[in-house]
Formats: sequence, structure tokens, C-alpha cells
Amino acid sequence: MTVSRPSVAAAVITYNRHDVLRQCLSALLNQTRQLDEILVVDNASSDGTPEMVADEFPSVRLIRMEDNTGAAGGFAAGLQEAVTRGHDWVWVFNDDDMADRDALNLMLETTLSLAGRPGIVACGRRNGEGEIYPLGAHWQHRHVPLPAIRPDDPVLPLDVVTFSGTLVSAEMVRQVGVPQADYFMMIEDLEYCLRAKRAGWSVYVLPKPLATALAMGSEGVAPPWRGYYQTRNQLAMVLDRRSPLELFWWFVRTSKFCVGALRSGDRPVERLRLRLLGTWHALRHVTGRTIQPPAPSSGQQS
Repeated sequence: MTVSRPSVAAAVITYNRHDVLRQCLSALLNQTRQLDEILVVDNASSDGTPEMVADEFPSVRLIRMEDNTGAAGGFAAGLQEAVTRGHDWVWVFNDDDMADRDALNLMLETTLSLAGRPGIVACGRRNGEGEIYPLGAHWQHRHVPLPAIRPDDPVLPLDVVTFSGTLVSAEMVRQVGVPQADYFMMIEDLEYCLRAKRAGWSVYVLPKPLATALAMGSEGVAPPWRGYYQTRNQLAMVLDRRSPLELFWWFVRTSKFCVGALRSGDRPVERLRLRLLGTWHALRHVTGRTIQPPAPSSGQQS
């Protein structure tokens, strides 16, 4: 019996970074296994991103958001559009992720050979200096860091991976839905992976590094506003999952963050205030973009 060729769309989330987006799209168009479609979800950029995409990448489909919905809203919109358009897999990217030329071919071969119900398949990633990022995590009411794994090791089952050069099954999206768009940013990939696992889907990572993730704005010490969204969204997720053990772990982890904020020499009062505000907002079911991040530049992530 002949197995039909799966249709794969890439969905790239961007905001005011047309220079790195250009590099990302060029890498996607240069894949040895060509993509069936490339979607760009533009979070209301004001730097000429739509014009650049139209002029330089006419084959790319642009989804223009009316407002900045953050990474969470962008991933939700991109996955929904790709699934609605009939693709079998969606390859999700930030605008500062650069896929290796043979990345899709290797990831798709691996994915199609997996048993069971693979729903989310990530790959190893390196930073701009070539250092390898952590592959993901096991989630057992707490984060457990992974041991060092060699790139030639077999595919590894995980609980949580990052949306960065990650394949997502359209069949799974139709069953479990899309990421929580109202998170705006932070924790959306964690919540989505755990939701997929709860619905019976598997999460994997191919240890071989197949993409360079510049992670612009995520390196070094995180700005205080990120602590707000991390605290708020993780508590919102825990409350929704109704897990006492996860709630206890959230409390312990957040308490450590608050103590660290007080000891920090970098805006300690603001860091503590925003984490407490995030807790209060989660308890009151406040969601969406409640704190405006600074406008992205060459060193900040959308």
C-alpha cells in the first residue's frame, strides 16, 4: 500500500523584526524537503514587515493580526490557520529560529517512524555561538532537568518541549485545540504539551541539533515583566488542571523566585511587585496582555 506524502506547513510568529524574519524565511524556503506552505503570523508589526514579506517572499501567506497577541496568540492563530487549510503537520517557529537545510526531511522521517500517537516532536537547538540548548523536561509535578544526551541518541519521549522548530500534528490540534491565546506569552508551550499528554498524545524530541535559535531577548537576566506572565500563566494553568501537587510546586517555585528577586540587585522591588501582581491576576482570572513589554529591538524578543 502506498502511503501518501504528508502535507507540512510552517507557521512563523513575528513582531517588528523583519531582518531576522527574512533569515528565517530564507532557511525555510531552502529546505531539501520542500514545505507545502509557509505562514507568517504578524503580530501587528510597525516596521514594514508586511511589505517585506509581500515584496521578497510572494509565496508566503501573511496572517496580519489587528493587535500584538504575543507568542501565545500567534502560535494559536498559526496552528489554527494551518489545520483549517488542510495540512497534516505544522512546523512552528519564532522569527529568530533558523532551520538547517535538511531539518524538515530528518524530522519528518523520524516522526513518521514513531509508534503510538506522536503529537508534538521537537529537535535539538543551538544558540548563535553553537552551544546546545536544553532539550526539554520531564514533568512530574515539578521540572526535572534532563541529563546530557548525545546528538546521535535515539528520539526521546518527554513531557515538555519549546515551540521552536517543533512539529505539531494537525490531528492532535483538531482534538485538543490550540495553545491558550489569552496567556499572551510564557507558559503557553508548557500548558499545551501537558494538555496533549493528558489527551493521550506523545511528546518527543530528536536530540540532533537541527536549528539555530537566537532567542533574542531571552538571554541573560529576564526582565521583570516576564516574571509577571510566568507567575500568572503558570498559576492559571495549575488552577485549571486542579492538581494540588502542582499547586504546591508552583508555590515553592514562586516563593524561590520572590526571594531571589529581593536579593537581586536588578530592580528587586519591581520584580517582586510584578510576581505578586501576576498571582493576584491569576486568582481573579485576569488574562491577555495586561503589561506591555518594551518595543522589540535587535536584542529583544516579541
